[in-house]
Amino acid sequence: MSDTLLQINQALQHRITSEIKQKGAISFAQFMAMALYEPGLGYYSAGLNKLGKDGDFITSSELGTLFARCHATVFAEVLRKLSSPTLMELGAGTGQFCFDILQALDALQVLPEKYCIVEISADLQRVQQQKLSQLPDHLNSKIHWLERPPEKEFEGIIFANEVIDALPVEIFKKAENKYLRLMLGSENQQLSEKWQPFPEHMAQYLTDMQLDLANGYRSEFLPQLDAWISAITTGLKKGMLMLVDYGYGRRTYYHPQRNTGTLVCQRRHQANFNPYQDIGLQDITAFVDFTAVAESMELAGLNVTGYTTQGDFLLDAGINQWLNPADEYSSYYKLVSEMKQLVLPEEMGEKFKTIVAVKNFNYPIKGYSNSRWKEL
Repeated sequence: MSDTLLQINQALQHRITSEIKQKGAISFAQFMAMALYEPGLGYYSAGLNKLGKDGDFITSSELGTLFARCHATVFAEVLRKLSSPTLMELGAGTGQFCFDILQALDALQVLPEKYCIVEISADLQRVQQQKLSQLPDHLNSKIHWLERPPEKEFEGIIFANEVIDALPVEIFKKAENKYLRLMLGSENQQLSEKWQPFPEHMAQYLTDMQLDLANGYRSEFLPQLDAWISAITTGLKKGMLMLVDYGYGRRTYYHPQRNTGTLVCQRRHQANFNPYQDIGLQDITAFVDFTAVAESMELAGLNVTGYTTQGDFLLDAGINQWLNPADEYSSYYKLVSEMKQLVLPEEMGEKFKTIVAVKNFNYPIKGYSNSRWKEL
């Protein structure tokens, strides 16, 4: 570990243990928030090389242009039916999706009036700005960065790829037919786990899910999901919200055999299950309960109209149209390889899901002809 990385790690650990000393204990959700987002020190805030082949993980949009091109064909049909539409992306990573989809929409002659990026990481915003400065002026001029989703009404599309999995989760355990909350203390400068009763509103949230779990079962949930969905859609007057991430419907998420939860950490493309090592230097995520996402969308006044796997969505959206065997072999092979990674079940095709909800928009959304409603 380099001196710089060691300094980040030690400073963040000190910040976390100081917070524990002040409060006596902190929830795992607060720990996760600090590990990922603490200003200047958290994983997404400290200027580390996170995305792509040289980083810790790679997203669908980093594999090539097919992911963005498919979404462009879907978005274009929606944009044509909206007035002065805004395309808003939450957590734009390196900016690659924005870079590719604006060019694809330009080729389709269906550009949004504005492309807004909501990015809480100043470091990633700088990376995005550098990448997107390479776009032609008529595309680059459409891009605006926001610290938070707009409250002023707009018509448009809200999109996020691999964002919900990085929202801080609460960890619970079933014990003596009650739910206990994972809290973190500190002993000899080392983090220690302890279990306490949940605050009433969180205990009620778990009760309302009507989970049939055995004692000893451990997993995660997102009590702030309702508030997050409400916040990102506050200004949406007409249009759609599309979220892509890895996860399951609730029955699969809380399957009896998945009794240790879904929390996973990533560093240098290697997965591990210890969130207390390399704090600030590794990603910490949890799989998404898409039933909870659908419930939050409906609660926010949206109508959920589609839910399926990434593979089925991309195939339905026409990913095959860009594969031409008559093309130069190396180009054709590259696209075939990219498509396989995106759609094959053993790659990203089954693990990743996509869900769409609309507001004041009564048109079918392309890509969801094989919606898997029974899984929700």
